[in-house]
Amino acid sequence: MKSLVLSVLSAAAIAVVATAAPAQTPTGAGRALFQQADVNNDGRLSRVEFDAAREGRFARADADRDGRLTMSELRALRPDGAPAPQRRPSREQIQKLRAIDRNNDRAVDLNEFRALNGDRFAAADRNRDGFITRDEIADLARAMTLGG
Repeated sequence: MKSLVLSVLSAAAIAVVATAAPAQTPTGAGRALFQQADVNNDGRLSRVEFDAAREGRFARADADRDGRLTMSELRALRPDGAPAPQRRPSREQIQKLRAIDRNNDRAVDLNEFRALNGDRFAAADRNRDGFITRDEIADLARAMTLGG
């Protein structure tokens, strides 16, 4: 479910914020998302930019504005161009949700979602320089899918 959440942000940064939704390679819509997340236009995402992108993605996905993402809201966070989610979540998706859902309310609240940011950022920042480049976000996006 972690990958669901981040792709489900993916980056990144699961948004107008690329990692949040590092959903794509650095071309087309993926490039636009990265540029939106890169608020200082330096060609890389800092941890602050990454976190802001993911939180923006969370807010947009929270269709009922209750501060929690249900499975259906999480599944709607798929990257642009990804196939539509199945009608029912897979067993693997449910298990991943349970791993993130620390209070067992069958939803992911903002604090549970934020807890993933550090792992997501570290996974994308391959060279450990404290920033995520377009190449790094593309690699992360390729490695992540809704199902796993």
